[in-house]
Amino acid sequence: MGEGTRVTLRLALRDAEDIEWLRDDHQVHEDLIRSARRRIWIVTAAGFTLLVLTMAAVVFPVAWGLGAASNPLGTDLGYGWDLAIWSSWISLAIGLVVAGVTFALSLHHAEARVLDFVRAWPGPRTGPNPPARLPDDAIERAERLLTGLGLAAGVHAPRVAVVIDEAPNCLTVGRRPDQAWLVVTTGLLDTLPKRELEAVLAYEVGRIVELEVSLDTVVYALTGRTFELWAAAFDDIDEVSLMLAPLGLLALPFVLSAALLRGAVLRSRARLADGLAVRYCRNPVALAAGLRRILEDPREVRRGDPANAHLWLEYPHTRASRWFLRTHRILPKRVRQLERAAGVG
Repeated sequence: MGEGTRVTLRLALRDAEDIEWLRDDHQVHEDLIRSARRRIWIVTAAGFTLLVLTMAAVVFPVAWGLGAASNPLGTDLGYGWDLAIWSSWISLAIGLVVAGVTFALSLHHAEARVLDFVRAWPGPRTGPNPPARLPDDAIERAERLLTGLGLAAGVHAPRVAVVIDEAPNCLTVGRRPDQAWLVVTTGLLDTLPKRELEAVLAYEVGRIVELEVSLDTVVYALTGRTFELWAAAFDDIDEVSLMLAPLGLLALPFVLSAALLRGAVLRSRARLADGLAVRYCRNPVALAAGLRRILEDPREVRRGDPANAHLWLEYPHTRASRWFLRTHRILPKRVRQLERAAGVG
């Protein structure tokens, strides 16, 4: 066998190995997509049921009062089980309609609502002029990195927005990959070196492509209004909170159920983190270093609230989230796993 033939054979074998690797990689990607879609449907069904029950619990006292008041008009509902059963059915029917409308609107406006709340620029509802305190090159730096990452991963780069906040963190939201927004803080751009920043953004791009961000956005649409009702009722003591307190108490079981649903999604994300990092980042050492830097920074984002907290890379902890969701353990665990995989630390 001549030298030329041997070289040709080696090239053919190498090409065959590359093709096999690409085929396997594509199959892994398709498996992850199918798994993510199943999780989205399961979480949607569970969360929508919780939302219907929450709305029904809020409506039930009103339905019971109206039913009781209708007795003099000849409805003969009484004040016992007949009235309770009638009120339950009416509450469930109204809860189903209200929950369906609330979920549809919340999901449709999820990106705009989140970006508007955290005061990110640019965004679907912002004006053409950037905030005065926004650094001139902030958007350009983030877009340049994301464009390169999108080309390397063979996907469309998400739209990028910036929040003026000293805490190094980022938030990703989007119903579908082509509608995703990646929001970075000015603290993230200033704190992380380029390689670490690129690795963190690559990880977020991976989460978008593998529909993890879509799942997070569905959870936001399902649970955000429940957490907002609870926060409005008990955050500050004023005339509004006094009016909403009874509704907040009625919704308490469903607030806890929504928290458990969110906790399950967060733990699922933590289990998939290493695989996504290796697939899209290709630099686990830089990613581990970047996450370690974010973890050890004591600053927390100012506009993180219970409704959007799970959308951030580092969860903005509250005392309740530490107790019930153990959120303060998620990122440290991921960092340790990545450091072991990368052979550092």
